Amino acid sequence: MADLGTLSSLGISSGVLNYDLINKLKEADKSAMVKPLENKYDLLKKKESALSQFVTIGSTVKTDILDLADGTLFAKVSTNVNGNSVNVTADDGVKPQTFDINVTQLAQNDVYQSKGFASKDALINSSSTEQKIIIGAGSVSTTVSIPAGATLEDLKDAINNANTAITASIIDTGVGNNPYKLVLKTNNTGKDNYIKFNYSGIENLKLNALNYTSATYTSDTDLVNNSGSDQTFSIDVNGTTYSMSVADGTTVSDFIDALNNGDLKDSEGNSLKVNASYNNDTNATNFDIQAIGNISINDTGLTTNFNDNTDFSNENRLQTAQDAVFDYNGVEVHRNSNIIEDLITGVKIELQNTGNSTAAISSNINDMVETIKKFVADYNQMISNLQSLTAYDKEAGTVGLFQGDSDFTMLESRFSNDIFGVVLSNKITKKDLNGNEYTVNNVFTASDVGFSINKAGMISFDEEKFKEAFNKDSDLTNRLFGDMFTRLKTDFESTITGDHSNLNLLDQELKSEEDRYHDRVDAMNKYLETKYEIMAKQFAAYDEMINKLNVQTQVLQQTIEAAIAAKK
Repeated sequence: MADLGTLSSLGISSGVLNYDLINKLKEADKSAMVKPLENKYDLLKKKESALSQFVTIGSTVKTDILDLADGTLFAKVSTNVNGNSVNVTADDGVKPQTFDINVTQLAQNDVYQSKGFASKDALINSSSTEQKIIIGAGSVSTTVSIPAGATLEDLKDAINNANTAITASIIDTGVGNNPYKLVLKTNNTGKDNYIKFNYSGIENLKLNALNYTSATYTSDTDLVNNSGSDQTFSIDVNGTTYSMSVADGTTVSDFIDALNNGDLKDSEGNSLKVNASYNNDTNATNFDIQAIGNISINDTGLTTNFNDNTDFSNENRLQTAQDAVFDYNGVEVHRNSNIIEDLITGVKIELQNTGNSTAAISSNINDMVETIKKFVADYNQMISNLQSLTAYDKEAGTVGLFQGDSDFTMLESRFSNDIFGVVLSNKITKKDLNGNEYTVNNVFTASDVGFSINKAGMISFDEEKFKEAFNKDSDLTNRLFGDMFTRLKTDFESTITGDHSNLNLLDQELKSEEDRYHDRVDAMNKYLETKYEIMAKQFAAYDEMINKLNVQTQVLQQTIEAAIAAKK
């Protein structure tokens, strides 16, 4: 109540028109006019809170329903591998199956190392001009420019920057005076992804450590061509042929000079660098080639016979490009990678070691069971909460907050019918007394996959019965769950969780009504404050009038008493 200043002595004159009387009148009005509004407001708040809690529980159940409605749960698979030669992963939806993999060869990259150099800054192009080298892997081939004065480090960078499908690195071996080696490795595995590298224009990297050896001679004056006519000597490097003519009567010494002078040329006049010499200890011609890859020699008509006298193993080829080879259920398969994704749709097989393994892909039934059990627990919690909200106990005199509200009272039967009202028909085969087979139509319901419901409305789940049904006919079981939980999903959306669901609209109504009652309580309190402020002022005015009358009465009384006294 507002401060009334001079009215603080209200009631002194009358003894009746005081603040105690005003407060009693005010409290009586509040009880009659405000308290019912506050009670209604409190009830709306309780309903709104209970509704929010129920929707939260319903949303949890809705999440469980979504896991079961779209069939993805039943598509989940797990893999198990017996053996260590492969690792197997399978996408959901892959048909359960078992297969054997016997790995006899893993796919490999092609890897070469160079000879040793004193440092990363060792010169590999000591000429005064830019040199061109050709490098590539598989079907990729690139010409790379190596400037005059380029170092080993420059060569590595040039290869890596040229997009050659090859990775170059320099390794410090820590061995001897020349510990730095250039290592080339293909980015991809497979026999067709071998390194092709013609480095004739730069320092001999000795990547091709192969020493080509001829037949033996008595001396370097012996003839390499005594056929009576000119012959052709050629070396094919990765599909490019380098050749030179060898005249009749050419000696070993002349032949070596021709090789070293760059007489081996391709059709465009490019030379193949060959480093040849005569070995006086073995009396054989030896040479190496500044190129690696697929190399073959044709010396038909000459006495050199390099192919029969050469050890074709290359100690600087650290690993040879090769395909993976394995048996899949007894059928031999070749692939250029150790990761196989085109054998079984949705299945990734990673070859890890040689040896035999058995892989099994099976339905992940344990995940299904746990998801269903979670749904049952959450569903029963929701139904228990629902029953509390709609309960009516005449003897105890208790009534649920939403007792009689159709938005709530119809939910339990509606959801129960979604689960237990679905009936599928399937044909099963039986035998009569004579052993003859015949087919009959059979119904398939929730009870066949382990669901049951008691009188209190709570559902139960028998996981063994579910496993039996799923293992017997997974497609039928999946279809039943799809129908049941799609219906539940639709009904939850329309009644509980959707933006336009019944309970969402009810929540909006409750909030609007709460606001209205809150405003009505405020308005009524303000009205009573104003009313009793006015009444206090009126009481004060009355009290002042009474006080004046009292004063006048006292004066009159004193005058009368004085007159009487004078007569005596």
